[in-house]
Amino acid sequence: MSDVTTFESSFESSGVDRPQRMDVLPGGRERRLWTPEAKARIIAESMQVRANVAEIARRNDMLPQQLYAWRREARERMEVGADTAFVPAVVEEPRAPQGSCAEIRINVRGMTIRVPDGVSADHIERVLLAVQVAT
Repeated sequence: MSDVTTFESSFESSGVDRPQRMDVLPGGRERRLWTPEAKARIIAESMQVRANVAEIARRNDMLPQQLYAWRREARERMEVGADTAFVPAVVEEPRAPQGSCAEIRINVRGMTIRVPDGVSADHIERVLLAVQVAT
C-alpha cells in the first residue's frame, strides 16, 4: 500500500468573490486487491456452521457487506456449476473371505441362520417356520 491519500475538496463561493471556505475530506481507503486464495479462505471460514460474518469481516479488515457479496457470488457460481471439481470415485467389488461362498445371514431372536448360496426359497421358508414354532 502506498502512503498517498486521496482527498476530495469542495469550495463554497458567492459569485465572483474568492472562496470563503474549503473543506478537505479524505476519500477513504484504497481499493484492496484480494488473492483468490485469501478470498476463498475467508469465504470458506464464513460458511462454517455458526460463523459470525461480521466478526470474520472485521478480523480481515473489510466490511461485512463485501463478505456477504462474496458469499452470494460463491453460491451463484456453485448453482451454475462454474468451478465445479470432480472427485474420482473407486468402486470395489466386495470380497468374500478365503474359502467361503456367498451366503445370506438372518438374525432372529438372538440366533443367526446362515443360508448358503443356491438354497431354494421353499427350504428357507421351512427353516424359518421351524424357528418360529420352536421359539
